[in-house]
Amino acid sequence: MAEPSCDRHGTRPGRCLIRTRDLAGRAVSRAARFARDARGTTAMEYALIGALIFVVVAGSIRYYGSRMIPIYAQISSAVTQAN
Repeated sequence: MAEPSCDRHGTRPGRCLIRTRDLAGRAVSRAARFARDARGTTAMEYALIGALIFVVVAGSIRYYGSRMIPIYAQISSAVTQAN
């Protein structure tokens, strides 16, 4: 299937090839401009810091929970025996 801008009758055979090269050049220049763009860097840093804090808090809660299970079991058995 030919591109809508291509000459289908063959009177100008190189036209589609030139457009493809222009498209590739524009894609490269857009990628380079995106790589140089520094906007949003601070937001990404804050997101990474927030994710790190979340991981530390979640790990601490899991650790605390696993350490407290035997203590709560001991309290539960003491209350059960007292009744």
